[in-house]
Amino acid sequence: MKVLCIGESLLEITCPVNDAIGEGKKLRLEEKFECGSGHAGNVAYLLGKWGVETYIASMMGGDDAADKIKKEFETIGVKTDYVETSYDKSTGQKLVLINKTSKEKTILDIISNANLKKYSFSIEPDLIITDGNDFNATVSACDKYSTAKSFLLASRTNNEILELCKYVNYIIFNKDTSEQITSMKIDFNDSSSLVNIYNRLKQKYNNAEIIITLGERGCVYSINSQVKIMPTVRTEVVDTNGAGDVFAGSFAYGIGRDFGLEKAIAYATIAASFSTTKMTSRMSIPTITEVSTYYDNKFGAINNPNNQNSETNTNNLNSTNMNTTEESSAQNNNVNTQNA
Repeated sequence: MKVLCIGESLLEITCPVNDAIGEGKKLRLEEKFECGSGHAGNVAYLLGKWGVETYIASMMGGDDAADKIKKEFETIGVKTDYVETSYDKSTGQKLVLINKTSKEKTILDIISNANLKKYSFSIEPDLIITDGNDFNATVSACDKYSTAKSFLLASRTNNEILELCKYVNYIIFNKDTSEQITSMKIDFNDSSSLVNIYNRLKQKYNNAEIIITLGERGCVYSINSQVKIMPTVRTEVVDTNGAGDVFAGSFAYGIGRDFGLEKAIAYATIAASFSTTKMTSRMSIPTITEVSTYYDNKFGAINNPNNQNSETNTNNLNSTNMNTTEESSAQNNNVNTQNA
């Protein structure tokens, strides 16, 4: 399996703080964790760590930050053949301040707004994964490799990302983007709100498989026209930064390995949950062995993972079925978010 990841690669600096973060305050920081980041970069790093032949296509500056990021990629086996250098812009950076007590985050993204100049990808990828930050490169890759399975991490809403939703096979929305696109609100005490938002997104992008991630409440997806929710794994949360990227990378891995939709989502949910137990978006990524072992112990291995129709037993997964009609019945109003 070959994977092409297109989008941002940033340098992330994470600092735990003891006090509340607020305007006009001066904080003394005792710890600093530094690693690569960016949505596409994090997905590429996970896939490289999981033993997949992965290529990252990003524009970086001609600076020390870029050298650190590329070295980190190469150490894990991610190929940087399609990394370009912009000498008139700096590599983007991400500063994350995390309150040790409340776990609340303050994030400062220092973006470079530099996109790739060349789209001469010479590999034949099986999967194309984009974070939507390089529209032209993504469209070029999807057009050139039309048989590749394509994934979009729709973590923001702008015209380019909305247009890319029409190009890809799988779209991963988060709570905020799903609400922004549909102009509807999710009420976790009313399952019909989740069903209605999901159905609205499906109507807009009916050629794609749609998933909505909900943080600690799991994710929403659909099988056989039945909308379901997959709960998270109970963990001691330290840092949620990058968990959405871990979900996306793990899900793409499962689809690429022909797990079937529900098993791929289960892997993604387990991996994302595990990633919240450690600091930073890269150092927190679990190994494939940790995820597969938990899955096998909890749910039982699927005998034939190459069978596309071999879906995981939803009773073992504790997933919850929800009505797909616009008005869900009263008995389904409370969405079950019990931990797996």
